[in-house]
This record gives sequence, structure tokens and C-alpha cells, in this order.
Amino acid sequence: MTIKQRLYISHILMIIVPVILSVVVSSLTFFLVWHYYWGVDEGAMAKNTEFRVQYATVESLVRKWSSEEISNEDILQDVRHFKRTSLSDEIALLVYQGDELVASAGVVKDKKMKDIAWKEPGEHSYLKDETFLRSFYADQYKVILVNSNYYNDLYYKDPLSDRDYQATLVWIVVAMVIVVIVVIILTSRYLTRYMLKSITEPLSLLTTGFKEIREGNLRYRIFYREEDEFLSVARDFNGMASQLKQMMDTQKRLEGNRRELIAGISHDLRTPITSIKAYVEGLELEIASTPEMKAKYYEIIKKKIADLNQIIEQLFLFSKLDTNEFPFNLVKTSNKKLIDEYVTQIKTEYAEKGVTISLAVPDIEVTVAVDPVQFRTVLTNIFENARKYIQHKDKRVTVSYHVEKSYLIISIVDNGPGVAPENLENLFELFYRDDHARSNPSKGNGLGLAISKKIIEGFNGSICAHNHESGGLAIVIVLPIKGGDQ
Repeated sequence: MTIKQRLYISHILMIIVPVILSVVVSSLTFFLVWHYYWGVDEGAMAKNTEFRVQYATVESLVRKWSSEEISNEDILQDVRHFKRTSLSDEIALLVYQGDELVASAGVVKDKKMKDIAWKEPGEHSYLKDETFLRSFYADQYKVILVNSNYYNDLYYKDPLSDRDYQATLVWIVVAMVIVVIVVIILTSRYLTRYMLKSITEPLSLLTTGFKEIREGNLRYRIFYREEDEFLSVARDFNGMASQLKQMMDTQKRLEGNRRELIAGISHDLRTPITSIKAYVEGLELEIASTPEMKAKYYEIIKKKIADLNQIIEQLFLFSKLDTNEFPFNLVKTSNKKLIDEYVTQIKTEYAEKGVTISLAVPDIEVTVAVDPVQFRTVLTNIFENARKYIQHKDKRVTVSYHVEKSYLIISIVDNGPGVAPENLENLFELFYRDDHARSNPSKGNGLGLAISKKIIEGFNGSICAHNHESGGLAIVIVLPIKGGDQ
């Protein structure tokens, strides 16, 4: 549930709870007043209405018995009928003939009042508490009607004018109001704490996270599972922390590369310059006293200058490749022209250097888009590395390729010693050589494979290295086939 939804529900409850409680209090108050005031009055009216019906029935019987010749059996039948139709057991009817009870229906609770009415001559009405008695004469018969549940308004007291009742009612209403106020306060407090908790806890997590990041703990992550607005903030925080860590790792790596670059450039430039300086001083001090010695010194100086020039040109080329400023001349060509023809051309030259280059390729031809001159530079760099690093005399390099989906996979495998597994990823780094002391400058300056990687990436391809199962080093180049055709 989002914080917005929680706020809506909280505000709705803050409105609904007081309204419901107000309705409950009002209803209870109305019920109490009605029960003790209007309820008593309506009950009394119901009692008297019921009795009036029975009173009218008895009056009609008395008139009937006074005007007609009637027997005791007829009176008995009328009384039995009265009993069957009586609406209340609290109403009794007695019929006397002289001292003899002819017929009766119901029970008289106040015997004393009945005896007085029986003995008293004439017609009378008696009222005592909730008992009403009426005596009639019907010819030789005396009729007594008794209601033991009669509402006597002489004893009725209005509860609203009763001070004790008023005080009780006031305390009840006050208690209900206090309960309503307490419930509203508790509800408000609970909802407020609930809403504050849903906001302060995520803020506390974020504060802790920023503190950890500020102190350099870039591995710190916020674990937040609630489905609300803070979930996206927590995810963004974790994403930011990951990016910062990547940036710091990249910065450290680049800093290390920069130091390695400076050290490599310094070393590879200082070595030929030191040699040139030594040979120039030899000429100045006439250590080379003969024409043959002088010519040899000059030849060595020129070679060292050429080495310096090559390093500078390669650095310039790598700089342009690294900043994507090198103008590749991409053309569509086939793998046969690009690889087979070039390898065939240079295999004799490398055979004279003691390296046997052979082709082991299938009879397939596909089209790739590359800069042929720069691609040949890549192949030359790889062949030169094999020539320099293979120690034994039987130096062999095998070039092969095959097609996978829409890519041309080129493998160049030598029969050298290979490379330590932990150093494979570093082969294409600038100035990296598997000679950490850089004690053998004749093995190259560590620029060739770094330049090769930039060139292949400029063709939208990739290059990597691994130790071949036969023991040598395998360089694998992947180039996209133009249009995916084969």
C-alpha cells in the first residue's frame, strides 16, 4: 500500500470514527429517554386500551342480562365465552346471584377488595395501586369486573422531572461523550503513529545508507520490501551505490593503467635514448677509433632512432584509436582476399625468420566490412608476438576460421609456451608484456595487441586470447558478416 493510499484511509477514518460514535451516542441517549419516558406512557396506554375493550364487553353483557329472561346456564356460557376472548389473564369476571357464585373467569389477586365490593350494595368503582374493580347489577345478578394490571396515572411520575433520573441520565451522556473523545484521541494517535512510522523508518534507512556511502562503504545496500513510494527511492539508492562503486573501481583501474602507462612509456623511451647517448659519447670520446667501429656505432644509433620513431608512431596510432579519431577505410571484402591471400604472401618472409605460418581453412567465402590495411596490421602484430615469444627453433603458427551464425570466427594458434591464466585478460592492455621486469626490450613494447584490440573493435568485432589445448596461445577474432550472408 502506498503512502498516498495510507493518508487517504487515515483521513477517512478520522472522519468516519467520530461520526459513527456520535450516531451511537445519540441513539443510546434517545433510547434511554424513550424507554424511561415515552416507553412508560405507551405501555400504560396499551394496558388501559386493552381493559376498555373488556369493560365494554362486560357492559354489553350486563345490559343483556338485565333486559332478557336469562338462566344461570346462559350466564355460564357467556362467561366462558368472555374467558376465551379475554386478551389478558389479569382481567377477571365474577357473577353472583345472592350469595351464590354463578360463573367466574380469571383470577382475582386482591381478595379483600373483591369481598368489599361484593358486600357493598349498589354499583361502585374501586382503584388501588394497579388494581381496578367495577361492580354492576343485572336484575337479580351482581357482576364484578377486576383488572389487576391497570395503569393508574395517579401514581405515574415523569422521569424527566425526577432529579435522580436526570442526574443518572446526565452522567450516562457525559460518560458516553468521554468515551467518544477517548476513542477519537486513541484512533488519532494510532493512525498518526502508523503514518509517521511508515515515513520515518524509510527515511532512517536512507539516512543510514547515505552515511555509509559518505564513509566509503560502497557495498552497502538498502533492503526495503514495502510496496510504496520509498521502494523506488531505495532501488535508485542501490543503483546509485552500484554505479559509484563501478566508477570508483574504474577510477582505480584507470589510475593503475595510467601509472603503468607512464612507467611503460618512460621505460621504452629511456632504453633506446640511453643507448643512443652511450654510443654518441663513444663517438665523442673516440672510443670507436676505426672507421669500421664508427660505422657500426652510427648503424646502432640509427636503429635506436628507428625504434624510438616506431614507439612514437604506435603511441600516436593508439591515441587516435582510443579517442575514435582514426579514419578507418572500411570496404567490403571476402575472407579469402583478406586472410588467405595475405598469409600466402608473407609466409615466405616469416619462413626466413624461422616461423612457419600455415592455413587450415574450409572452402567457404563470406563478406566482411573492414579496413584491409589495418586488419593486416593486426595479423602482423600477432605473428610478430609469436616470433618473439616462442623460445624453441620450430616456431609454428596456424591460421583457421569458420562461420557461426552471422559471424566469422578467426583463430590464430602458435606452438609457444602460452600465457599464465591470470594474465590472459591483461594481454590487450597498453604496455602489458608477460615480462613484468621488462628486461627484454627485443620482445616488443606492449603496444601491438592493445592496438590490435582497438582496430578490431573499430570493425564492430571482438578479440580475445586463451591457452590452446595443445599448449600454445590462441588469439580468436570475431567479425560480423556483412548482411549476415554466408
